[in-house]
Amino acid sequence: MDNNFEEITNKLINVIQKYRSILIFIKGSPDPDVIASSFALKIICDRYNVKSDIVALSATSLPQNKAIIDELNIPIRFEKSINNISHYNAYSILDYQSVYVQGISEKIPCAIHIDHHEAIEELVKAEFALIMQDVGSVSTIMTIILENLGYDNIKHLITKVSTALLYGIYTDTDGFKLASDLDYKAINYLSPYYDRTIIKNVVDLPFSEEMINYIGEAIRNQEIYKDWVITGIGYLDESQRDYIAIIADFLLSREKVTTVIVFAAIEKNKKTRLTLDASIRTKDKNIDLNNMINQISAEGGARRFKGSYQINLDYFAYCSDKIMLWDLLNNTTIEIIKKSRDRVYFSELKDIYGKLKKRISEIL
Repeated sequence: MDNNFEEITNKLINVIQKYRSILIFIKGSPDPDVIASSFALKIICDRYNVKSDIVALSATSLPQNKAIIDELNIPIRFEKSINNISHYNAYSILDYQSVYVQGISEKIPCAIHIDHHEAIEELVKAEFALIMQDVGSVSTIMTIILENLGYDNIKHLITKVSTALLYGIYTDTDGFKLASDLDYKAINYLSPYYDRTIIKNVVDLPFSEEMINYIGEAIRNQEIYKDWVITGIGYLDESQRDYIAIIADFLLSREKVTTVIVFAAIEKNKKTRLTLDASIRTKDKNIDLNNMINQISAEGGARRFKGSYQINLDYFAYCSDKIMLWDLLNNTTIEIIKKSRDRVYFSELKDIYGKLKKRISEIL
């Protein structure tokens, strides 16, 4: 689908109007981008008299994310599981590479998939799929769609949705530093409407003492390999999952390296479930993060400069010796990431050699 937003908007509306009720499902941890874009999609559904609910299975783990939901009264339901979906005709996934959701995809179709990460191949197909890698956030896409629909039709919600979308763009473009032309187009459109006081209050929220302690743990544990920093911070509760990405951003701005990988063991459902989660941040525009991550895990992905992956460790959730288990996870993860760095380095050398060979051929 090309970037003709009038056509994109019409196609989206045509799909929405086919259904009576749509589940807007948030996969993974609810960050500002998916919170805002899901809110925008719900507003569009409401406008066309299609019932919709925003549902997340993971709680927010940062005070800023909770604050933006509370300040704007964004209607997200946080549930332990999705048991009864009989009253939904379809579901949607925003800001996530994969649309498959166990227990949902088997029962109802995926109507809408909107994302800005690299596209992946999977069995489940969305009726309306829009993947734009040239934008910094899904909030940007939803802003331009709302612009095409006309904000005048949602006057009572203009301030709320504009504030949410601007904050979504802000966080996913690292304070607008990585913003593209389309991101700036969306920012310009939102500027007259958003609540500056709410944005300032949310952005100025300080790191909690707990977060500061984990930053210290990351610095103490960090290992520098070539031009990468690799560090594990131990066990985190699911509600603290977003700490990993925040710490990776912090270390990348602090350390004189090109790439930072922060990982942790995430305990869920009263410690009966376990995953290894890693966040990757880089300044190197030549690294194919998505390819690197796909060689480590099928659960993960990336866009330019940012990526993450997860490894299911439920089998080890009942291990009684948590210290021994963490040592195993920590050492294994560091070695795997070192090998990934070596592969990236080898690919860089091959690329340089290929360009040099081509240049010599042209000269000769």
